[in-house]
Amino acid sequence: MEKRNEYLKKLEEKLADYDLKIAEIKFKVAEVQDDMKTEYLSQIENLEEKRDELIVNYGQLKQSTGNAWTDIKTGTEKAWLSLEKAIEKAKTRFK
Repeated sequence: MEKRNEYLKKLEEKLADYDLKIAEIKFKVAEVQDDMKTEYLSQIENLEEKRDELIVNYGQLKQSTGNAWTDIKTGTEKAWLSLEKAIEKAKTRFK
């Protein structure tokens, strides 16, 4: 049970961190030339969709037990990694 709680706490912290990173990227959109804004906004929308998917998985994890928790955890880790990569790619691109 302790590992489950630790995992959920770590995921909560990462979600908060991702929200900050997405906010930073949104802030940079104001500094971008108009012809690039559409691309930036599309990337931000993609990041927010991935974050929302992770939030749904987090909610499912909190309520699941046993084998279901293990299965949902696997899906959550895929969503987590996908969001992590997308944020890093966006941060690199929007420097």
